[in-house]
Amino acid sequence: MENSVGRIGILILLVLFIVIGCSREKPTMYDGSFGLRLYVTYEGKPAVGLAVFLEPVDFVAKICSDTTDSSGLVEFDDLLFSQYRAYVSTEMYLPSDVHPGELDTISVIGNIVIYPTSNFVVDSIGLISSGAEPGLKINELYTVGPPNDFFYYFDQFIELYNSSTDTVYLDGMIVCRMGDEGIRDVTYIFQFPGEPLVGREYPVPPGTFVVLAVDAIDHREIVPQSIDLSNADWEFKNSRDFGDVDNPDVPNIDNILEGHTRDFSMNLVSEVVLIADGSDAVYIDGIDPETVIDCVEYSSNPNHIKEIEKFLDMGFCGVGMQRYSSQSRERIKAGFDTNNSTVDFEVIPFPTPGYQHE
Repeated sequence: MENSVGRIGILILLVLFIVIGCSREKPTMYDGSFGLRLYVTYEGKPAVGLAVFLEPVDFVAKICSDTTDSSGLVEFDDLLFSQYRAYVSTEMYLPSDVHPGELDTISVIGNIVIYPTSNFVVDSIGLISSGAEPGLKINELYTVGPPNDFFYYFDQFIELYNSSTDTVYLDGMIVCRMGDEGIRDVTYIFQFPGEPLVGREYPVPPGTFVVLAVDAIDHREIVPQSIDLSNADWEFKNSRDFGDVDNPDVPNIDNILEGHTRDFSMNLVSEVVLIADGSDAVYIDGIDPETVIDCVEYSSNPNHIKEIEKFLDMGFCGVGMQRYSSQSRERIKAGFDTNNSTVDFEVIPFPTPGYQHE
């Protein structure tokens, strides 16, 4: 009898552990603390005298900061045992390679998410120069939809940004949604009007944002927590889809995929989006890599297996994003591009069509 009671007690405890372990709610208490040591480097050398900021990931608290010492080390103690994002965004002064005896000012940036597994964590941040090759960039991808219980995600948009000092032209460019077989697998392809490469009808001045809306309407009229895209710069339109929303005041990017009868859309949490100059619109064999202007891969799954070739995007962004959460993916600075979306993008709590988040 006593053995039976003991077994029942053990089973009850196991069930409780399983229920608690499977809970998706954020904890209300944090057990313990830990210390963090971060080594900050730039091009393999210690980054000295730079401010490092530490921000909690899953609870609201004051952002703390400290400065790297002569070895590039910064220390944080007595941190609540939870995840943190450590980041650097500042300027460095380095000896000029062009003008001996002078200093060059270089904007640098870097970030890392800390996942503590013990009460003492040592990690590193490798800084990179912000900028890379300027040009037209996919600056923001909003796909997950607003908070709602009827699967509404039609407020999706792509935001472009001209990070160069020259005007670029959208004439004839294509916007593609790629499949899981890389550059040869085009599933959606929509094209701007005009002649590729030579057209000069649709300029994008330097430092300008361009919003491409799936449906250019005020989505707040349907879901109050959504966004107003009625003033978008462009709207995707499939002329073969007679029920597709078409704002007459917004110019169209039209479908050119033969037999495709649906409007442009993006997977909520995992996709590859590509823009190219449009000189190769024969999509049957894929897109010519030399025509690609920018490419971004995203996935909410941290164990995601890359789909697009790494020479187009070394990584992927959007890890941890939730469907119908209003979260968006945006470059950490407007136009910032290292060809690695893992580094270039961050998750923001609300979309920012036509402007950069602070």
